[in-house]
Amino acid sequence: MASPRVPNDDLLNAGLDLMRQDGKPLTRVDSFGRSMMYKLPDGKSVRVRTCNDHILIVLADEDSKGAKLNIEGTDYLLVVMPEVERTPGKVNAYLIPTTVAVEASRSSHQAWKESNPNTKGDNKTWNLWFRRGAKNDYSTKWAEYQLDGEAYTDAVTSSQPAPAGGAGGSGRGAIAANAGGDGSFKAIVEMARQMVSKAAGVSPDAVRITIQFGV
Repeated sequence: MASPRVPNDDLLNAGLDLMRQDGKPLTRVDSFGRSMMYKLPDGKSVRVRTCNDHILIVLADEDSKGAKLNIEGTDYLLVVMPEVERTPGKVNAYLIPTTVAVEASRSSHQAWKESNPNTKGDNKTWNLWFRRGAKNDYSTKWAEYQLDGEAYTDAVTSSQPAPAGGAGGSGRGAIAANAGGDGSFKAIVEMARQMVSKAAGVSPDAVRITIQFGV
């Protein structure tokens, strides 16, 4: 069963919330295309990138060490992703100096090319993985850039009081709110499975949920 994707706007709003909590509120600035460009109170520029998976995808204009990358042109890169991939709920966000992200992208891609991969060349998609246990785990390498605080993509967040008679903030909102995406029953069950697996410290594949109606 595939997990529902978290809308990019929800990830963006959670990332902006974390920046406010960190005392660095962002102001939107005009940009071309789909770029999400902001500025800090001190005037420095920030490009926001949202990712449903624990990966930062960097596009290059050519397969060379000196290629122009689509993350260049700002002072910082704000990377926002769900704590559990493709799952509504808590998010992780990293405010990375763009020079650091660019250098990591170039060195990582060069190291990959030198490993004699099975490729036809002209590789213009360079990936930086944030998955625990990955060969280059940038969630660990860039731990110093991770924003403190808590922000969520579900309807009831830690920074918002729960409505009267609601589920309460301690539950990260009702599971129905967590379903996000298409809000279908299938998505709600998948969200519950992901939450149970995280709480129990086991793989989602090890969790089986049985639902019995009319009891």
